[in-house]
Amino acid sequence: MDKNRLDRIFVIHQKLRTTQGYTAQELIAAIALKTDQHISDRTLRNDIQDLRVMGAEIPPRRKMYRYSEPFSIFGMLDDSYYGSLNEALGLLRQIAKNKEFVGLEDILLRLEQRISVTDAEQSSFIDFENVELKGKVHLPKIHQYILKKQFMRIDYKPFGGNTYQRHFFPVLLKEYNNRWFLIGWENGKQVPQNLAIDRIEALRETAEDFGYDKKFDVKQLFTDMIGVTLQGQLETVKLRFSENRFPFVETKKIHISQQTESNGTVSIKVYTNRELIAKILEFGDDVEVLEPAALRETIKTILSNAQSRY
Repeated sequence: MDKNRLDRIFVIHQKLRTTQGYTAQELIAAIALKTDQHISDRTLRNDIQDLRVMGAEIPPRRKMYRYSEPFSIFGMLDDSYYGSLNEALGLLRQIAKNKEFVGLEDILLRLEQRISVTDAEQSSFIDFENVELKGKVHLPKIHQYILKKQFMRIDYKPFGGNTYQRHFFPVLLKEYNNRWFLIGWENGKQVPQNLAIDRIEALRETAEDFGYDKKFDVKQLFTDMIGVTLQGQLETVKLRFSENRFPFVETKKIHISQQTESNGTVSIKVYTNRELIAKILEFGDDVEVLEPAALRETIKTILSNAQSRY
């Protein structure tokens, strides 16, 4: 496959994976804009057929071209296209584990099957914490469902419970503390829900829909939160740190809302959920909760119970 055709196929793939459909004219215009190639309808049909040969499920054209099932182009390309990417991939595999780079998972989970990155990883001068993420096999498909605004049926098995089915509309993939969570709306629930990816046994798209609050800003909700647990109130939390620990808290903020109140004291505006409590407890005797009073009492009770065990 020559470079011009490959460039066109990438443009077509980028469009079809993020929409319910594009006309031939829209795809031709996109190719011209991105690659400066002005192609005929026949050339477009040939490129579409190449994608079908790669495994893409594209229904026979009526008015619009679209993917009827999520499809990743990277797993189907010949190894020769990746010969010069080995070292970059070694770094990207590590970076993709960080929460800011969820989009890379869709690419890298496919690339990992095609490229040996052992040498690149051994020669890398950057070393990240390497944690096995159970359930990451589901990430590419979930990512596609979010892009397509597709309702889902999920077989979910909670810890200590039986598998049951959940009717879900996905909105956001979020990583916290080396675990992935799917955030969205569930049929019959009035507030957003979070599902641990490692508890998902199977998932599939469904044409069955349900009503949910389309104006609710889920991303903003998690901006005001440490972790993923939807509980507690949005409050201003004031924390006083020891002289030795305070410089570390100043240079590595607990939350993006963090403000320095005075020497040794910071404030954050977050939901008072269990992840916030766990974060505070990580500091041991280097921190004191000043406000709010209810959170201070909660931490006091936890520490008192812990002390009684020793």
